[in-house]
Amino acid sequence: MINVLQAGRFLAALAVVLLHAGSATSAFVAPPPAGVRFVLGYGYLGVDFFFALSGFIIHYTMTTAPRSLADFAYGRLTRIMLPYWPIGLTLAVAYVLLPDLSASGRAWGWLPTLTLIPSQHPPALGVAWTLQHELLFYLLYGLLLALRKLPLGLVIWGGMIALASPFEWHRWPLLAVLLDPVNIEFLAGVLAAHVVVSDRGGAAGPYARMRTIAWAAGSVAVCVAGFVALGADKPDRWLIGVGCACVLPVLYDLERAGRINVPGWLVFGGAMSYALYLIHNPLISLVARAAGGLGLGWLPAFAAMVGTGLLAGALYHLWWEKPVLRRARRAWARNTS
Repeated sequence: MINVLQAGRFLAALAVVLLHAGSATSAFVAPPPAGVRFVLGYGYLGVDFFFALSGFIIHYTMTTAPRSLADFAYGRLTRIMLPYWPIGLTLAVAYVLLPDLSASGRAWGWLPTLTLIPSQHPPALGVAWTLQHELLFYLLYGLLLALRKLPLGLVIWGGMIALASPFEWHRWPLLAVLLDPVNIEFLAGVLAAHVVVSDRGGAAGPYARMRTIAWAAGSVAVCVAGFVALGADKPDRWLIGVGCACVLPVLYDLERAGRINVPGWLVFGGAMSYALYLIHNPLISLVARAAGGLGLGWLPAFAAMVGTGLLAGALYHLWWEKPVLRRARRAWARNTS
């Protein structure tokens, strides 16, 4: 992956970690200052960057280095499920053995926990709702690609989301996921990748670069202004995702031109971002309880939660995610050669 996008992945995951650490600090230790809570409260927007980036990466990769649909399906499923299962299933078992472990007392279901198939109850792992959207996007993208109807199909999907947005779909979990406005972020990422791929052979001089930056800055300004005008609340988060997608071609072009030099630790952070995203929240909850029992102030408790999440994410990436995915790729290569 492009290094600057790896850095973006890490910063997006870190924003989600900070959000959950702030919430746990308020619940189990002491509320941080109001200004800190306000800033941390928008950490959920890291997910919107993830969705836009996912659409970008999938389309860019499948356009510049096409693979068979079998390779695509196997690669996406193993990428999502193999790191997810140990954490999701461990948390589910912990909830069964220790029913009071979840302070929120939210309901969860075994079917979505095991398969990530949408149902009336969410998965045991709270952040796994995003993986349901990811897998649905992969499924639709692969099917439309197989049918050679990708552009038309994605446009129809976007139209369905727009027409369905005034209505509630909670009684039909699959439709609720399919028609959620956050899916627009995947579509915006695909469009951003199309812009990059279409322009790969074109000139990338200073004038063209300035024009691209100006267009992206204007688009981001419109998206942010729309988000704020509508109340800057979660239902309209898709506007931020669209704004993130507008920035991706600029970041790609700047790194290709040698204008951005990404430090190695940020590249590693991007590589471990999925592991960090999966593992941080259960550990933050445990550290928060311990910090509250020790009588720590909000800042050291908050720092301990974030530090624990980062360390655990790095170790989980190095000791499980990276080796298991490497073995999965080798097994697929042997069976398909």
